[in-house]
Amino acid sequence: MKTLILTEKPSVAADFAKALNVNGRKDGYIEDKNYIITWAVGHLVELLEPDEYDSKWKSWRLDMLPIIPDKFQYKPISRTETQLDVIKKLLSRKSVDQIVIATDAGREGEVIARTILLFSGFEDKDKIKRFWTSQALTPGVVKDGMNALKPASEYDRLWKAGQSRQIADWLVGMNDTRAATIKMRGHIDGVFSVGRVQTAVLSLLVDRRRERENFKPEPYWVLRACFTNDKGFWWGTWFRKQETRFSTKEDALKVQEKITDQTGAVQSVKKQKKKQAPPLLYSLTDLQQEANKKFGFSAENTLNIAQNLYEKRKCLSYPRTDSKVLGSKNVGMAKAIVKKLSQAYPDIFAGVKAKLINLSNKRVFNDAKLTDHHALIPLAPISNAGADEMKIYALVMKRFAAAFHPDCEFEQTEILTKVEKETFRTKGKRILSPGWQAIYETDKDKASSGSETEVENLPPLAKGDDANVKETKLEDKKTTPPPEYSEALLLKDMSNPGRYVSEDELKKIYRGDVGLGTQATRAQSIETLLSRGYAERKKKRVIATDKGCHLIETLRQFKIAKNLASPEETARWEMQLNQIARGEGSDEEFLNGIKTFVEETVMEFKTTPDSHFSVPASQLGVCPECGGEIIEGKRGYGCSNWRKADGACRFVIWKNISGRLITTHVLSTLLTQREAGPLNGFVSEDEEEFSAILRLVKEEDTWQVQIEPTDFQKEMSENALGECPVCGGEVIEKDKGYGCSNWKTEDGGCRFIIWKTIARKEITPEIVVQLLHKGQAGPFDDFISRNDTPFSAPLKLARKDGEWKVQFDFPERVVVGKCPACGGDVVEREKGYGCSNWKKEGGGCQFIIWKTVAQKEISKKAAIQLLKNRITDTLFGFMSRKGSAFSAKLKLEADSSGLYKVVFDFSDDHTQDFMA
Repeated sequence: MKTLILTEKPSVAADFAKALNVNGRKDGYIEDKNYIITWAVGHLVELLEPDEYDSKWKSWRLDMLPIIPDKFQYKPISRTETQLDVIKKLLSRKSVDQIVIATDAGREGEVIARTILLFSGFEDKDKIKRFWTSQALTPGVVKDGMNALKPASEYDRLWKAGQSRQIADWLVGMNDTRAATIKMRGHIDGVFSVGRVQTAVLSLLVDRRRERENFKPEPYWVLRACFTNDKGFWWGTWFRKQETRFSTKEDALKVQEKITDQTGAVQSVKKQKKKQAPPLLYSLTDLQQEANKKFGFSAENTLNIAQNLYEKRKCLSYPRTDSKVLGSKNVGMAKAIVKKLSQAYPDIFAGVKAKLINLSNKRVFNDAKLTDHHALIPLAPISNAGADEMKIYALVMKRFAAAFHPDCEFEQTEILTKVEKETFRTKGKRILSPGWQAIYETDKDKASSGSETEVENLPPLAKGDDANVKETKLEDKKTTPPPEYSEALLLKDMSNPGRYVSEDELKKIYRGDVGLGTQATRAQSIETLLSRGYAERKKKRVIATDKGCHLIETLRQFKIAKNLASPEETARWEMQLNQIARGEGSDEEFLNGIKTFVEETVMEFKTTPDSHFSVPASQLGVCPECGGEIIEGKRGYGCSNWRKADGACRFVIWKNISGRLITTHVLSTLLTQREAGPLNGFVSEDEEEFSAILRLVKEEDTWQVQIEPTDFQKEMSENALGECPVCGGEVIEKDKGYGCSNWKTEDGGCRFIIWKTIARKEITPEIVVQLLHKGQAGPFDDFISRNDTPFSAPLKLARKDGEWKVQFDFPERVVVGKCPACGGDVVEREKGYGCSNWKKEGGGCQFIIWKTVAQKEISKKAAIQLLKNRITDTLFGFMSRKGSAFSAKLKLEADSSGLYKVVFDFSDDHTQDFMA
């Protein structure tokens, strides 16, 4: 009989195989005579979509809401279905008498394993055991854990909490996104996605934007004085009790005048020797914050680099962690890593103290603060690294080395100087022993070290020393608004949003390891807000857009739905989930509460007048030249102030640049960040494709888009056909069309699609690639109209009513006049000038002037004259049926039935009918 071990990822399976000496590698598992070790790849199953429960829920209609299935069911995630099939087959083996769940030791790890077992129909609970550790999986840790297995039923509480979180997010996302979108569908991409975490994070951005917009700076004044004596000089800043600034300039000037050229005395000198411990090891969010501050990396970019260093280069540990410590069983592993890295980076590890690589070092080895995974640490030296990879690796490697260095020791000095009864404070800091800070001495920016205080060389003053006022400075200052969010600041507030809640119990939730989202999802939450148009990046800053503000401010007008825009409500839900996870709460009560919440919010949307949800007119962006609104034209995006009366602004970005379609998503990035890319799909004069970065620059008083070719291509999956014009995601092939990969609500709910059949013609992937890259394709000859008439036409990808769609690219309709029969427009067609109301629904008007009459081509000029005057000038070059040339005028006449005809008008009044 055999034990089947289910791990969360292939690398963990390899750790188990190494510890248990299992070497038989198979397709999707490793096996010997005692063990079968297999792995998930994160979640392998997901909850069904609404229409997979009932087809009536496919349509986005208010009368179909709320959507609350009687029983929630799962389906395979298509990209990992092969591995799921492997696990299902292994579970069905009769030789397997024990199942060991060895997924991550936490709520989500439990959900991954239990949903696989549930979907696979495995019901023999007595066979299921739980392996539980957050230590690094050394062979010793694995063996100890396998000898301490517990019944999986002891962890049912975690499974209930995890599944409850899953279902709650589904219910809120599916229902409130649909309700909000239906009532607010006036924006450029038409979807207002709402989510338990996403919308709470957006509320932080909106509040910060409004705080800054409404902030009114107030002036204040700071007085500084330079003192001297025979020991040297020092600067001090005025203070009085708790006040360090003057609220009026008059008061400041009085004190400044009072002390000028006066002599005071040193009132006190206080010196304290202090120590500063090394910073804690990195969690993912800490690393993302640091990389954003130092290098401007986005949270997603940092995660991707760290993931690559973990998966492919094998030099970093698993990055998606919120721990800042290692486990007590990882001391030996840490010693081995330090030894290995000391050889590769001797300067960095020269100051490491062996005695600090010990269980007594609780800042590093602390089981009480260990969560699902240990802290992010280096595992091996790195070679041939790219510049960005080296930056991330160096941050982690230096932080790890610093953890085993002595504390930084310094002397802190405070001098109080008194002159004319006014006091001045001077602060200084002198490093006695740099300790761990020695690692960062070569860094220009010591943010990594946590040391921001500059060392001041102060004279050796003593109480009672003279203090001659040599110079004074009165600094005019103004209060400043709270800073705009960088990703580093936003991640910090997402990790600990306690100051945004008022209830003490909820504050406690956010003081622990709980924040908005998880280490693994925070970067994606930010990217979702950006892709949905709720926020935009401006260099390092993340700012709420008008659309984001509109959603939050609309939700806050409701009694119940306002909770969606509140970190406080998210904390309350997390508190309940934590209670379930501890076995102290009821999952049934929690989900009933969520269902009631959804029903009430949907009812609020249903019963509120549409005018309440009105969205401002869609804006593509702001003109960098004059501040006007960017509007869309046929060939480009230009400034709305193009008319002479409005300033004659000539700013424009063309829709096609070097053969590549410029979508509104790219346009928005260009306008806000002044650059976009790297982008694929440009075509050179030699018809060769290349990638490039677009830059919006002003040269010689003219704004222009510059193309900067680059070897770096935007990474896309193997199945991607191109970039979604709405959100920038990947367009992939599906059953009935080619749609955006961000179609799920949690990924943004993008609804862009190109159908596989248009006018009965099959649209191939090759055509889709042309449309996505160039914005056009064709012409094609095999379209069939609704009247079963074959026709040919090119296709184009263009925006209509604010949405990107594939349209026929017929020649532009040229109006030559008004129809004499019905008053409609007469337009130029391939063979004649006909009435635009020719369709049945338009009246079925059959009026037409043929382009060839008696073998003579009728020019547009002649057709215009005929429609305007009902008669033309004499036209030459007609040919009779007998082959004789003649000249005549053309005239419009109505017969007794009212049908208009084109007839010849001869000078001798001899006429001949010519039916048009």
